Amino acid sequence: MVWRCVICFVFVALTLKSLLSHINSAHSRSPDFRVVCGIDGCSKEYRIYNSLWYHIRRNHREHLESGGRERTATATSSREASSAVNRNVWGYRPATAENREHQTGEAVMENGVQAEDVLIEENRVQPCPYSVSPQHFGAFDSTASLYSGFDDDTFISPSHPALSQTVDSTSNTTLNIADVPCPAAVDSSASCQSKRGVNDVLAGMQQYQALLVTNLRSQLQTVFQQHQGSELEKEAMAVFDQIEDPFASVATTYRQDNVIKENFNFVESEEVSVGYTACLKKKGATRVLSTIPKCFHYIPLIKSLEQLLSHPKVLEMIDQPQKYRNGSKLAAIRLLAIAKKSELSECGVDGILGRLYEDLIMLYGGVNIQTGNGEREIFGALVSICGDTLAQHELCGFKEGVGFAYSKCRQCECSFEDMQMYFDEDNFELRTLERHVRQCGDIEKANTEYLRNSLKTTFGINRRSKLVEFPAFNLIQQTPQDMMHVILEGIAPLEIKCVIKHLVLLGQLDLDVLNTALAGFPYSPLDVRDRPSPIAYSTLASSDNKLKQSSGQMIVLLKILPFLIDSVKDNEYYKIILELIEIVKILFAPVIGLQTLSKLKTLIEQHLKHMKNLFPDNNITPKQHYLIHAPSQIKLLGPMVRHMCMRFESKHCFFKQWASKLNFRNVCKSLIRHNQMYECCQNVSHSKHPIFFNECALGPTSEIRNMSYLKEKMRAFLGNDDINNAVSVKWINLNGNKYIQEKTLLLTSVNSNDLPEFGLVSNIYVINSSLYCFEFQQHNTVCYDRNYMAYTIEIPNMAQGTELITADSLVDFTPYYSYTHKDVTYVPTKYYLVDVLGLHRALSDEL
Repeated sequence: MVWRCVICFVFVALTLKSLLSHINSAHSRSPDFRVVCGIDGCSKEYRIYNSLWYHIRRNHREHLESGGRERTATATSSREASSAVNRNVWGYRPATAENREHQTGEAVMENGVQAEDVLIEENRVQPCPYSVSPQHFGAFDSTASLYSGFDDDTFISPSHPALSQTVDSTSNTTLNIADVPCPAAVDSSASCQSKRGVNDVLAGMQQYQALLVTNLRSQLQTVFQQHQGSELEKEAMAVFDQIEDPFASVATTYRQDNVIKENFNFVESEEVSVGYTACLKKKGATRVLSTIPKCFHYIPLIKSLEQLLSHPKVLEMIDQPQKYRNGSKLAAIRLLAIAKKSELSECGVDGILGRLYEDLIMLYGGVNIQTGNGEREIFGALVSICGDTLAQHELCGFKEGVGFAYSKCRQCECSFEDMQMYFDEDNFELRTLERHVRQCGDIEKANTEYLRNSLKTTFGINRRSKLVEFPAFNLIQQTPQDMMHVILEGIAPLEIKCVIKHLVLLGQLDLDVLNTALAGFPYSPLDVRDRPSPIAYSTLASSDNKLKQSSGQMIVLLKILPFLIDSVKDNEYYKIILELIEIVKILFAPVIGLQTLSKLKTLIEQHLKHMKNLFPDNNITPKQHYLIHAPSQIKLLGPMVRHMCMRFESKHCFFKQWASKLNFRNVCKSLIRHNQMYECCQNVSHSKHPIFFNECALGPTSEIRNMSYLKEKMRAFLGNDDINNAVSVKWINLNGNKYIQEKTLLLTSVNSNDLPEFGLVSNIYVINSSLYCFEFQQHNTVCYDRNYMAYTIEIPNMAQGTELITADSLVDFTPYYSYTHKDVTYVPTKYYLVDVLGLHRALSDEL
């Protein structure tokens, strides 16, 4: 049995052990390593080679032990073996020597040329049918197994159409192999291989070409031996000396990188030195004192923008107004700089900010760049800096540990005592950029170290940040608080833990009952991936402010918590939770009106006062104080959800995985090089870009049996019944929102009481391959129940007609799901919908 690796399509082994050894050495260290076992139809998937090895040893030991033992070669047993191997998706039983001799003996050979033609035909294989789904920075196809066998009439050499034409054709036309496209070449957007895998493929193709050229040379020599004395022999044999290797320019990793850099608008990173460190270097038999530069790697901002805008579809998305954008896609977040934490701690971040300042000065004055539609002048400036409190304070030059500063906030100059007494922004003296610059000057002019440290503690400032010099940037107003770190990882766990702990101590709440309700809650398909973890007694007893839940789990917990603890909804502690949920919903809203900001300001003040009254022994933390600045920040920079760090954390996760899997000597340089190689290859196809991948993903499809019914629905609700083709799907994913038949509720309209109207999806249609329509049954919205922070709806008892709506006509694109509690159906929401409904109503009135 022959075993082939379908990652590189080159390596072939006679035993499974040899194949596994090749996978371990050539592919297992790739950060995108993912394999499906595939042995005897096994669908187990693994991302770690050791796990795959132990799985095969436990469950498929017979294949490991069988090795390459020969089987009987009779025609009957050969057929039986072939049928058995066909059940193994990666196994191949090659033709036996006896069968091959029998087939060769049947052919009538007049001369050596025909014999060689038969051999070449046997060596020819079909183009590889496997393709890999494009993922961010590459991933193997989860539906294809790692191993694949050959067809019965194939050999291990790949094929090239130019080579087959050279053998089969008798034409005198000159054919340059290097100019003929090879079907075995995989589209860059359809497959991502490791460097080692690419080199293996190229080496195999070069060996195949060399063997084929040698084979053709021997054939011609045989022919010319029968016709000696002709000048044609010298001319024909000279042709072989002129054949060039089409893979010579990409034979090595260095040459491959050069080809990518020359053809795909590669942006080279810069190494910016920020200092030096002393070290001992070996020189002969001794060690000498030397210096090593400390540097960070920076991607020029203007060149990076030019690379991004060179893709016509990205430029079109920016030029044309759209109802929604793909700003949260990971591919839309681009790397700017990367440095080691130890070097940042020693040299500071002003080195990075200084290099960024140079690009921002040029961009602010206008620069000419080449886009997909020709040269264009663009202008730009820094809008905001997103990050957690420590990172923002480090960049802006404030005290990172606010507990050691007299002024603990970067928006105002509040003291710890004032923080416990006042909960309105108007009661504090707000920081200004002019005062900040003056305070930095006072620190720099201090005559003694003691005075300098005293001023730093008083002002809460460590140094003058380079951000002060950035054009059109105010580091006081344009560094918004991050909801992920301030609320989901700060305020929400702190307050929920205080309330649950107090209720458990009072005997009003049983923690085991609460954990049972958490485990048994009917989570929606959207929330099930972030199911909250059980809360342990040790967690409540700890002195920290953590619930040991992730940010995603906290979002789900805030949504369902009123249903879990409604047995205590008549006391003040339950109201604390409701106040917190209402504030969080407004902060997460994508649209916020000015009236809502006034309401939010009042809610935050009342909530902090309420919290201080119920828990007088607990101090108001800096993160709780930061809430009072949220309304003014929203007024300046828009909804806070646009500045949340959750997507940036996902981008960081990719680099963290690479750094942990691969043992680079210079991790920063390797990571940034890999990132740049990927980003420059994104623009290869003018029709595709990772930003637009998975804009629409369809579930299982089925044909529409009653086409006339669909045409009537379209005529009644859309005013058009032009249908060339249409299919029905069980679910559809549009721009990251997944809608499922018989489960998802759509926000379809606004009723006369300014309440949202929800409809249950009964059918999903894809019409003419571009129009996405939902057939839904309308539900009646009764009211907004403030006891559960959810809308109550009524499901019609009697059958009623369904309606049809297009995806673009939805009031809100978020899919919703209902939950029945005490015979009442509720629709929990993630964010505040009043302003979303108001915006829809205003746009409808304009039309």
